[in-house]
Parts: sequence; C-alpha cells; structure tokens
Amino acid sequence: MVGTEIKQKRVRLTCKCGTWYTLNTIHDLRSQCRNQRCRATLNLGPDDLWKYQESLMALMEALGLGGEYGRQLDFARKLSKKFESPYVISIVWIR
Repeated sequence: MVGTEIKQKRVRLTCKCGTWYTLNTIHDLRSQCRNQRCRATLNLGPDDLWKYQESLMALMEALGLGGEYGRQLDFARKLSKKFESPYVISIVWIR
C-alpha cells in the first residue's frame, strides 16, 4: 500500500518549561531537562527513582502490547505527582 504509515503510541514527558521528549526505552528518561535555561531536575533517591522508572516501564510495556494502558498511565501520573517530577506524562502517536 502506498502512503500507509505505521503509527505507534509512545510515552511523552513534557517538562514544566514546555520542553518535551519521547521515551523509546527507559534509558531515554532524563534526570534533568535538556532546556539549558530551565534545567529542572528529577530529584529522587535510588528507591524512588526505581519506582518511577518501573511505573514508566509498565506503561511502555502496555502500549507495546497494544493493550489497555489506562491503569498504568494513572499510576505513572500519580507517582509523578507524588515525587514532584517536573515532567507531565502523556501518550502520543509517532511514526
């Protein structure tokens, strides 16, 4: 088919300054905003960072499997608020 593009859902983190990036793997999670003027930081201890990463990994896995991801999204957002993350979590379509 000509013009058919495959789109997939991904997790997008948007900093409080508006800078965003898409997570393809958990290794894409930045502890500091890439915007040189903002430089907001995700200040978490090792245990809290692991919980935050684990919630994002569960969300990415649910998206990858094409299943219902609402529960994982809610959980990741709650942890983000609890840990005062500078990032807002959303789901976007990418090519």
